[in-house]
Amino acid sequence: MNAYIELYEAATALVDALDKSAEKLLPQEIVDVVTLHSKLAVGSSMIPIPGVDVAAGATTIWGMYIRINNKIGLPVKENVIKTIGSGVTTNLASYVTIVGIGSAIKALPGIGSLGGAALMAASLYAITLCSGYVYLRALTLLAKQEGKDFNPSDISSAINEVLKQKDVIRNFINIAKKDYKNNEADRT
Repeated sequence: MNAYIELYEAATALVDALDKSAEKLLPQEIVDVVTLHSKLAVGSSMIPIPGVDVAAGATTIWGMYIRINNKIGLPVKENVIKTIGSGVTTNLASYVTIVGIGSAIKALPGIGSLGGAALMAASLYAITLCSGYVYLRALTLLAKQEGKDFNPSDISSAINEVLKQKDVIRNFINIAKKDYKNNEADRT
C-alpha cells in the first residue's frame, strides 16, 4: 500500500460521510490538493534561511487545510486553521525533529544549505501528506457524528482521536517517505 492510496481512501470516506458521494471527482480533487501541498513543502526545504524554511512548510500545511475546506464547502476561520495546523504539527513532533535539524544545518556555510535541504525534503513531504491524511480522517469523524451538526470548532478533539492511532500514523509517515524516495530515484 502506498500513501497515495491511503489518502484517496481517506478522501473518499470524507466525501461519503458528507453525503457528497455524487460528486465523483471530489475525492481525487482533495488528494490532488494534499499531494500538491506536499510537493510545495519540499520546495520550502530549498529556502536557504534556517527557520524561514520551517515557517514556509507550516504555511503550506495551513494553506492545504484551507483548500480542502473550500473543496468540501466548509467555512473555517483562518485562526482555527492555524490552531489545527499547530495541533497536528505538535502531535507529529517526533517526526518534525528531523526538519528542525535540517534547517539548523543550513547555517553551515556552503554544503550546509544542500545537506539541510536534502535532510528536510523527504520529512516535509511525509509530514505534509500525513497532516492531510489526519485532517481528512478527523473531518470524517466529525461528519459521521449522528444527531449533531457538523461543527468545525470540534476539529481539535477529532484530530486528537485520529492521532491516538500512533501505529497508523507512524506507518503512514514511513510509507510516505519511501514513496518520496522512490519518486526521487525515478526523477534522477
